[in-house]
Amino acid sequence: MRAFTCSSPPSAHLAARPNLRRPIGRSGLGPSFVLGAALLLSGCALQRDIATVTPDGALGARAPTLSGQALDGSTLHVGFSGARTVIVFWAAWCGPCRKEQPVLNRIAADYGPLGVDVVGVDMLDHDRALARAFVQEFGVSYPSLYDDAGRAAAAYEVDGPPAIVLVDGRGIIVGRVPGEVPETVLRQLIVSKLQVASA
Repeated sequence: MRAFTCSSPPSAHLAARPNLRRPIGRSGLGPSFVLGAALLLSGCALQRDIATVTPDGALGARAPTLSGQALDGSTLHVGFSGARTVIVFWAAWCGPCRKEQPVLNRIAADYGPLGVDVVGVDMLDHDRALARAFVQEFGVSYPSLYDDAGRAAAAYEVDGPPAIVLVDGRGIIVGRVPGEVPETVLRQLIVSKLQVASA
């Protein structure tokens, strides 16, 4: 094995290196560059953190209008006045939506006779055939608005599926559930927020 030795003193190696501790002014980065960088970075810190902000279509706000083309091609208009409504935001490509759909089918069957409408919003599915296949596969009985551009989701400030929004008979948003929800929790929310008898 060959040994390597240093033939010059350590100070000679250090002297050959450039001075990396120069003041900013000497490196060509002037005060305007530093100020610009500081402003740019501070702008990032001022942005709202979506994960910690309560979405609008906020609780207590009037529910934005839901109307447009349904998955089957018909026109769908949801009138919230006088109707208690569970809005389900979903997508065919969403794994948790697939897991949650049997629960939502039971919710629609159990609470429909008690005056609760369930309406889906198929968000960001750019292939309507895929969304229709989802509805057929799971036997979804309630209508779904086709929201391929995400306009309805944006109006309710839903970032991604699954999400559930509860709207009371006055058309006011009274509950929101971002993400997958256990069936017992959803049933409790429907009973307490929409003031429905337990099914």
